[in-house]
Amino acid sequence: MIPHKTKHGAAALARLKAYEGVPDAPYDKIKRMELENKSKERAQLSYERKKELNKLRVKAEKKPRCICLLNIDQYLTQRDLPFKTKMLLRIEN
Repeated sequence: MIPHKTKHGAAALARLKAYEGVPDAPYDKIKRMELENKSKERAQLSYERKKELNKLRVKAEKKPRCICLLNIDQYLTQRDLPFKTKMLLRIEN
């Protein structure tokens, strides 16, 4: 950003050189890079990653929640027993 309303900003803007396209020699002889294929590849990778995550999410949502209750007692301590009924009610809903 150039402070174009101040004196030194206006002077800097006057000194600024910007080119549209490719400037003349020696830059016009350099081979240009094309990044269209690279961006398509990156978009495809991103799409594949999202697709895989969606498959995993759908698979996780289809599993019944009761499976996680099978071994819940081994993780509960004596202190957690009053919360066991709350946890069971929350999981069943």
